[in-house]
Amino acid sequence: MIKGKLSTKAGALFLSLLLVAAVAMGSTVAYLVTQSDSVTNTFAPSHVSCKVTEQFKGTTKSNVNVTNTSDTEAYIRVKLVTYRVNAQEQHIGGLATIPEFKPGTGWVEKNGYYYYTKPVAPGAEPAADLIDSITLTGSYNDADGGKQVIEVMAEAIQAKGVAGDGNKAVVKAWGVDPETLN
Repeated sequence: MIKGKLSTKAGALFLSLLLVAAVAMGSTVAYLVTQSDSVTNTFAPSHVSCKVTEQFKGTTKSNVNVTNTSDTEAYIRVKLVTYRVNAQEQHIGGLATIPEFKPGTGWVEKNGYYYYTKPVAPGAEPAADLIDSITLTGSYNDADGGKQVIEVMAEAIQAKGVAGDGNKAVVKAWGVDPETLN
């Protein structure tokens, strides 16, 4: 009989302690919820953009580079597009090919794009120009005629993604990881 009373008292004591702990935790949480200051979320999305810089004199295009005009680090890639124009600067037919040149240090060509292999800081540009100097055809002597134009079209994409995702954003958007192109 004593043994049964003891286990009943122990069970009642355990339940009482459990009830006291639950009430204490509930009271603490309620106090913190009513007494904590609210926090304003100040998330601001990044702005990513870039601007081509170049010099052009006569038939020579030089110092071709891209400035990161973003507010965050960005990867840069460039597509060169060439065509012919007449004296009125109107597009005309005829084949125009990009003259051979050696891309600057850190620039790599893949599938018609030139990628800079490192992220570029806001307000900065790659350490080396994509094109130091290139001479365009000033006058074609075939039936189409005209002169050559090369447009430099640049793109930028945010370099830093979600913590731990590496370069997934650039790989998803461009299909390459610029840092692995060396």
